[in-house]
Amino acid sequence: MIALSVVILIVLVGVDQIIKLAVVNNILVGGTAYSLSLGDFDVFSITHIRNKGAAWSILEGKTFLLIAIAAVAVLVVFYFIVKGKVKSVIGVISLTAMISGGIGNMIDRIRLNEVVDYIRVDFFDFPVFNFADICVVLGAICFCTWLIVDDVKTRKQKRL
Repeated sequence: MIALSVVILIVLVGVDQIIKLAVVNNILVGGTAYSLSLGDFDVFSITHIRNKGAAWSILEGKTFLLIAIAAVAVLVVFYFIVKGKVKSVIGVISLTAMISGGIGNMIDRIRLNEVVDYIRVDFFDFPVFNFADICVVLGAICFCTWLIVDDVKTRKQKRL
């Protein structure tokens, strides 16, 4: 399971950093390149912004604190994976997605003192985000879903 986790981590962090590099090299900060529209209706666009905080710019300017929190979270989750505390492939993949996103944004904070964000949802007001954020959110959703399903299965087995 550790090897699977490391491979997924390398791929997801690599994808995150490649996309961010492409955005930084091709779109000026504040610039926008629309990538998906349906007729005159813009669905989402690639908009290069920088975020000195976390989600919704909370803790803006507290880069060291954000790096420390992410590092501790990554180490704790990786500890659970290495120690075999999560035995399900889905659980390990979910946790790996979460730490991959944390590492991707942590790399930005260490290198740039801010995070490169670029995915803007155009049909409602939502903060601009990035691939690493998607990894964290989808990983968390999958992990919570797995926990619930696993708990239901365990309860059903105990009744039998």
